[in-house]
Amino acid sequence: MAVDFNTVKFLFWARKLGASYERTLTLGHLGFTCSRRKLHQAVHDFGLPGTSKEIDRCLYRVPMTGLYADELFRFLGAREIVSSDYSDFEGANYLHDLNERYPEDMRGRFDMVLDGGTLEHIFNYPAALRHCMELLRPGGHFITITPAHNFMGHGFYQFSPELFFRVFQKENGFELRKMVLFKWPAEDATFFEVKDPAVSGYRTELFSGKPMLLAVLAQRTAEVPVLARPPQESDYAALWEKHRKSPAQAVAARSGWLWRLRAALNPYWPGRLLFWKGQMIERRRVGPPSLNNPRHFRRLSRKNFHREDSTPPSQ
Repeated sequence: MAVDFNTVKFLFWARKLGASYERTLTLGHLGFTCSRRKLHQAVHDFGLPGTSKEIDRCLYRVPMTGLYADELFRFLGAREIVSSDYSDFEGANYLHDLNERYPEDMRGRFDMVLDGGTLEHIFNYPAALRHCMELLRPGGHFITITPAHNFMGHGFYQFSPELFFRVFQKENGFELRKMVLFKWPAEDATFFEVKDPAVSGYRTELFSGKPMLLAVLAQRTAEVPVLARPPQESDYAALWEKHRKSPAQAVAARSGWLWRLRAALNPYWPGRLLFWKGQMIERRRVGPPSLNNPRHFRRLSRKNFHREDSTPPSQ
């Protein structure tokens, strides 16, 4: 678990969007691998205040120890930094099993909770995510940098954008503010904005030869029970609702002469042709499962996030 240049970019972007780091909790004691040159570049690109001496302080390490991101969070305004882990093998200052709920005095306390690569290693992921969301005060932000693709064997899980779009909803007291996908490893990766499949009407699918990470920024907008009801995948929810409203139409669609003709002919299609037929219909409907598909992804230029400044949602 370490904060590299791509994570720095996302943290600085969140700061520009109004996220506070005053009381920060990190999952694990996060290392820091960003170079001095890249760190200075990011501060300049995002127009953040700070002298050269203050920026260089982020790179200070105690002799014979690893470099951790604590000073970076202080640079971003942190007055309190809690690093929570199951063990103190990396110097965490608060020991806790994320499969279990945090004590009541920890809930609703923090301005920022950052998962830099921990939650995919927790077996009871939905519970662990809920436990982290409960730590935030209304107005606070949650950031996760998590495996999305080609990370088999890295942890217990890798994740679909659909999960975060459905979790960070008003009924859970949250609003999803940003979600981007980027290639790993890459020192300065291009960010691709991910579109909500509930809005596009199609599953956000991707085939890639490179490992991909998701970066998510969500804000707690209300103190309500978190994940009181389990989320449902958006396309199935839409199909169920459509069927509930018009079951007769659904039956009629499967009883017309064209449907009966297709059902009669399908068994006689050669297996390979039947497969390619399905692939061609799907490709025409939703487009290719690549980053170049505008139904699902939008490539962000540097000006898209370097100079973006936004007022957070009302608390």
